[in-house]
Amino acid sequence: MKILILGSTGMLGSECGNVLGQDHEIVAPDKKQLDIISWDGVIENLQELSPDVIVNCAGFTNVDACETEDFLVRKINVEGPRNLAQGSARFECKLLHISSDYIFDGLKLVPQPYFEDDASNPLSAYGKSKAESEVAVRENSPNYIIARSGWLYGINGNNFIKSIISHAIQKKHKVIRVVEDQFGAPTWVYRLALQIKELLLADGRGTYHATAEGYCSRFECAEYVLGKLGIKSSIEPCKMEDIKGSAKRPANCLLENRLLKKQGINVMQNWKNDLDIFLDKFGKEYIKEAKMEKP
Repeated sequence: MKILILGSTGMLGSECGNVLGQDHEIVAPDKKQLDIISWDGVIENLQELSPDVIVNCAGFTNVDACETEDFLVRKINVEGPRNLAQGSARFECKLLHISSDYIFDGLKLVPQPYFEDDASNPLSAYGKSKAESEVAVRENSPNYIIARSGWLYGINGNNFIKSIISHAIQKKHKVIRVVEDQFGAPTWVYRLALQIKELLLADGRGTYHATAEGYCSRFECAEYVLGKLGIKSSIEPCKMEDIKGSAKRPANCLLENRLLKKQGINVMQNWKNDLDIFLDKFGKEYIKEAKMEKP
C-alpha cells in the first residue's frame, strides 16, 4: 500500500512512519508541502500522490492552549480532518484519523471504562474539537477508521513520562506534585503504531479504542517511572483541582478496546509491560537529555 502520513514529525506520526514503512510505501510531506487546513492543497496533493491510505496524526494537542486559540484549533483539529475526509471520498482512499479519550467527560466511576459507542461529552475546547473532528470524518468519508487513544508517550516530542523524568533530574521543585485522581492507561506510540498497522491489514472500518491494557493514576505512573529508573525524588499526590491549568480534564480516561478484541486484532499490551520495555531502551537517553536541559 501507499500510505500518506500527516503529522509525520510528531510523536505518533514518526513512529507510524517507522512501523508502516517496513511493509508499505510511505509518503510523509511536511506542513509546507501539505497543509491540511488548505482545501486546495489537500486535493492537489491527493490527486498527485494517489495514496491508498491517509493516516492523520496531525493536530493541535496543547490542551490548555486550546482554550484561547479557538480559531487555530478549529482550523487544525476540525477543518483539516474534514478536508482529508472529503478528499479521501473523492479519490477513493481510506482515512485513518487519530482521536482522543478527551471526547468523554470522565464521570464514569473507575474502573468502568468508556466504550466506542458511548456518547461524547467533552469538558475542554480540545476535547470538543476532537469530538467534532470525528463527526467531520464520519459525515464525509465512506471508508474511515477513527482510532481513539490517550496518555501517549514515545521517544519524540513532549509527554508525561519525559516531563516527570525532567522534573526529577532538574530538581526544579523540592517536591513534585502529581495528580492522584485522574486515571488512564499510559500508551506507547510504538505499540499504537503496531495496532494501526494491524487495523489497516484487517481493513478495519469505524471507530476503535486503542490504549494500553490496565490502568493507573498519574501519580502511580510517576512513582513507577522514577522507581524503575532508580531516580530519587520527592513526589506527593494532589488533586486535579490543585493544578493550575485553564482546561478541564476528565478524571476517568479509561478506554476499553472492545471492538479490537471482538474482531481478534487487539495487539495492545499491559501498560507496565510496555513502559518497562520503553524505559529499558530509552530511559538513559531521557535522563541524559534532562541533565542537558537548562534549569
